[in-house]
Amino acid sequence: MDGIVGVYGLHDRELVNKVYLATAACQHRGKASTGLAVGARKGIYIHKSLGRIAEVVDADLMRVFQDLKPTAAIGNIGYTKRKVPEKINAEPIGIRPRKRSRYRVVLTMDGYLVKEDDLKAELGGDYVFETENKTEVVGALLHKYISESGISYEAGRKLVDKLHGRATFALVALVYDGKETSMIALNDDRAFEPFCFAHINGTFVVSSESCSHRRLDGRTEREYDGAEMTICTAGACETRRLREEKMMPDVFQGVYFGNVGSMFRGKEIFQIRRELGHELVDYYKTSRADIVIPNPESGWGVTVGVAEGLHKLLFPALIKLPQAVRTFQEGVRSTRSQEVGLKFGGIESLIKDKNVAMGDDSIVRGSVSEGGSVWVVYNAGARHIEFWISYGPMFFPSFKEWHRGKDCFNELAAQRAFKKGNPYDKTVEEINRAVAKLIGVDEVKYNIQERIAKVAGDGSFQAMDASYPISEEYWPDWLKRETEKFSKYQK
Repeated sequence: MDGIVGVYGLHDRELVNKVYLATAACQHRGKASTGLAVGARKGIYIHKSLGRIAEVVDADLMRVFQDLKPTAAIGNIGYTKRKVPEKINAEPIGIRPRKRSRYRVVLTMDGYLVKEDDLKAELGGDYVFETENKTEVVGALLHKYISESGISYEAGRKLVDKLHGRATFALVALVYDGKETSMIALNDDRAFEPFCFAHINGTFVVSSESCSHRRLDGRTEREYDGAEMTICTAGACETRRLREEKMMPDVFQGVYFGNVGSMFRGKEIFQIRRELGHELVDYYKTSRADIVIPNPESGWGVTVGVAEGLHKLLFPALIKLPQAVRTFQEGVRSTRSQEVGLKFGGIESLIKDKNVAMGDDSIVRGSVSEGGSVWVVYNAGARHIEFWISYGPMFFPSFKEWHRGKDCFNELAAQRAFKKGNPYDKTVEEINRAVAKLIGVDEVKYNIQERIAKVAGDGSFQAMDASYPISEEYWPDWLKRETEKFSKYQK
């Protein structure tokens, strides 16, 4: 879940500042690394390192980049590509062909490629791979197709076709042909990853989040459909759709998306979460709660909806502490438990002797709740905790976790709660009780898929029903067995 941005504007004297601000607006998406690349008349220049954007990019660098009189720039806020962040894996990434090429390609990508070894082997004779970042493989393919077909929609179509069913991506690339730098924006044919664009005072801005446009005092024109490609040159910025497939936007992005002011398929993220809270109350009807509190930060939206539906007071009684770290990607359970213990503090005067309804976006592994927020709320004196969850039970892992083997499946709370059986033939009430016992609360109130789709729209519910954007030929064998079992019980 990288944050990516591309800005194209001829003679824009604020272009570097714009790419900085637009990229910084995505800062919540990654804290591991930051990178900017600018394209000018004489070539493409990259600066990247580990850390937040304010730690990596300073005013002197921005002044130097702007003095190059760039026509285009791209930015990346990176999630950790490996367990230990390494500068070499930071983006944007410059592609290195082994032979002299007319084109230089530098790109950044939000997305994931499954089982890339065969592609690396196929490309290895023509390209040098310096990183463990899958973006480099996608970039080598893009360079190959541009070398064959020029900076064209045909090159984009070849990439989309090649990666159909085995990758999700939204990418922005700078391409230098010896005379000028062009900019390309392209996404996969399922439109799985969020991607949107706007024209702001004559400058084209593409981003993984619409908050980037608002940061530049603009408004998003629209989100990309599947396999849409924008090519920006000195002549114009034009967009075409290259292939039509059933779109499968990742619905979990609307539930877990970090910036509540961004848009997801035409709807503000905060309102999606708020309405999910309303749907929860309408489904469950009753509550013992005296007060409602959020599990910060992504639990705020659903909690507002729950409080409105229950007609109960909403208090920020659980706070995220300054030393909090992101734990979503931490795979080692013991380490994750230690880290979540640093995240939260409770306000005793609001919680003590109260029945508490706590809202959250989801329960994935359950360790943030179990080892962090739940303990803190009980420790502050709560008598009773109801855990209202905007998403449904997560039976299957994200395909972006498959590389870790079956551990990514076994650690899911919905699976751990039914170690001696399976959750697939259970009612939501039975799952609620089992997961409540697992994470140590009095009640869990999961949402159901029908009501989530009613609010967020159709798309991929991969964790709930294995509706992956990845073709089954790339699925691990253990997942195929589990989904067969799931299908059997769902009939």
